[in-house]
Amino acid sequence: MGSPNVVLAEEYLRAVESMGPPEDVARFFAADIEFHEFPNRIAPHGRVRRRPDLQAAYGQAQKLLRSQRYAVRRIVENGDDVAVELEWTGVLAVPVAAMNLEAGHEMKAFVAMFLTFRDGKIVSQRNYDCYPPFEARAEELMRSPSVSSSSSQGERNG
Repeated sequence: MGSPNVVLAEEYLRAVESMGPPEDVARFFAADIEFHEFPNRIAPHGRVRRRPDLQAAYGQAQKLLRSQRYAVRRIVENGDDVAVELEWTGVLAVPVAAMNLEAGHEMKAFVAMFLTFRDGKIVSQRNYDCYPPFEARAEELMRSPSVSSSSSQGERNG
């Protein structure tokens, strides 16, 4: 079993993944949490969210996604900081016309997540989400030589 912060990080990921009641996720957040999402395909300019913003975003995700899964690859701890490397998979419940995606489409992201804890609560979350091209299937992506040596910097940095 891991340290208290590692256990909390794992519980937090399971709560988000379950798409259950918002309070199941909100219980992990300190009142002054700051969530930094760095630029990616979904948020090209990145964004910073506070507790009320996170609750609204979670509600939107519950409407947008049929399901989601976090496959944790690695967790590293340094004091109150926990780094998580994971692969996220989300299945759309509704079509997303802006991205030309139909309901049932499976999205992927390769994520580096950095959590800072204080008194058993998350005070900071910093996400680096790398989305492969939305039309690519995961099996095709993993077989593609471009995963390890892409000729286009923009394609790798999602």
